[in-house]
Amino acid sequence: MLENKEKKSTYYEAYPESFIDSNSDGIGDLEGLRSKLTIISQLGANYVLINQVFKENSGKVDYYKIKEELGDIEDIKAICEKGKYIRIKILLDFDSKDLLASYGDNLKERLIDLIKYWKETGIKGIRIKNLDCLFEKNENDAKELIAAIKELTDELELIFIGGFDNPDLVKDDMVDMAYFSKANSLVKEPNSYKEFYNFIDRVQKLSEKIPAGMDLDNFASPRLLEKILDHDEEVRPLSEALATMLFSLKTIPFIYQGTEIEAKSEYEVDMDGINDEKIKAIYNLYLKDGLDSEEAFNKIKRETNFSAKIPLRWDNSILGRFSEVKNYYGTMIHYDNNYKDYLKHGDSFFFYMYNIIMLRKKESTFGLGDYELLSIDETVYAYKRTYKDKAFVVLINLSDDFYELDEKITELIKDGKVIQNNNPDYDPEILDAYQAVIVEL
Repeated sequence: MLENKEKKSTYYEAYPESFIDSNSDGIGDLEGLRSKLTIISQLGANYVLINQVFKENSGKVDYYKIKEELGDIEDIKAICEKGKYIRIKILLDFDSKDLLASYGDNLKERLIDLIKYWKETGIKGIRIKNLDCLFEKNENDAKELIAAIKELTDELELIFIGGFDNPDLVKDDMVDMAYFSKANSLVKEPNSYKEFYNFIDRVQKLSEKIPAGMDLDNFASPRLLEKILDHDEEVRPLSEALATMLFSLKTIPFIYQGTEIEAKSEYEVDMDGINDEKIKAIYNLYLKDGLDSEEAFNKIKRETNFSAKIPLRWDNSILGRFSEVKNYYGTMIHYDNNYKDYLKHGDSFFFYMYNIIMLRKKESTFGLGDYELLSIDETVYAYKRTYKDKAFVVLINLSDDFYELDEKITELIKDGKVIQNNNPDYDPEILDAYQAVIVEL
């Protein structure tokens, strides 16, 4: 099981292919990730989870080999060594669906060997996503396999994170941490968040029994900023509200690369120049369905992982200092969302996220305390966190309109002290659009 300090930690999910290019071939790589680990540490993350790096061939994944364009095993060792120096632990990401397709009936033996193999590079843990699919195939075999992995990772002193869609599958001590990425998919349209909030609440209640981690953005999903906002809407209030929620919940927070600079796609993109056949096929399908190019592109941003895959910007130049040549994908995140500008200004969202990460580390209530649901409806989520002699109420409004709070909540918080507020105004009876408030009772 995780120690208390690990429950107060932050995980950073990296997709090296779109992080930064170190050898001027237009493709992000592991050496690029290694070169920027210090910035991830500066943000306050304790763990880096490396996504999508294993070699693929004919629908199968060779989990012993790294994609040549990203590097090799020596690069993983170098990242782990750098991580040790700056106190960041490195984890590798596996997917149950790919493991089944690649190793079939030999999965247990191969996976045990794989874990031992990568342990030698210096990694500190693994995440295996989509464990639900193992249960769908054979529940007893799934339990036996997961138990074998847990026994091995305990022996090797590795963290074992198991990714699930269904919280009911998770049992005590099955994994070191249960991980959930489903929340993003439950945001269907702006101002309609009840299903999203209810799932988060369900995971919080599970986390009372077993450590659980959760993200709001990930490689497989659209960025929430793209799903909720129009391209011309200000992103900062929503970014702050989402961060306040993520880091004040009981679940261990996972952030996806670029979230700290409010990454989103350019307003207009030449889809003919995009080097992503899956995305282009979906785009052309939308056109055939009668959408115009702008409508089709907006739907791409809101319903696919396009915005999660496009390369990051490190400055506002044409190439964004992602590479010295045109990047492999054909577009980048918006030029305003670049690390140089966000690191230069102490009032940027990068440092807002840093401060909320530090609040979680310093105030044990958020990482270790009890969780109590106060209220959920389509727009607002209210909950209480308590630990020893401290108590906080968190109020989250993800809608674009003001909200009148229930009288019981107003009575509870009226004499409290506001310790976090992303809005210049505070009224114990009303939340403004995209307002997030933490009140100490």
